[in-house]
Amino acid sequence: MTTLYWKSTCTTCREVRSALKARPGGADLAEKNYSKDPLTEADVRAIVAASDVPTLLNATHETAKARGWKAAPPDAATFIAAAFVEPNLLRRPILLVDTPAGPRAWVHRACLDAPVGR
Repeated sequence: MTTLYWKSTCTTCREVRSALKARPGGADLAEKNYSKDPLTEADVRAIVAASDVPTLLNATHETAKARGWKAAPPDAATFIAAAFVEPNLLRRPILLVDTPAGPRAWVHRACLDAPVGR
């Protein structure tokens, strides 16, 4: 399964979503617009399990700056707890793809590099 986690209030999210939807099979892409349907803790756990904290971390977020996470990202458990409370700590959009090696996440414009609908 392939799921796009995005926010309709984010310009990059809308652009990436449109590009993915325009690909062959793009209409079948599962989506979660988390500006309208908040992320669950299970969503955040699945996303973090499919990538790594430095890739997923929105280092420009006020909390990340205050905690010095750009220089020293938190461990996965700390990040999951923080991102569940404040989802803007996640860079977006996030494309979660089931691959033969297990789930993998592509983030921001790298979503367009994912092997989906090509």
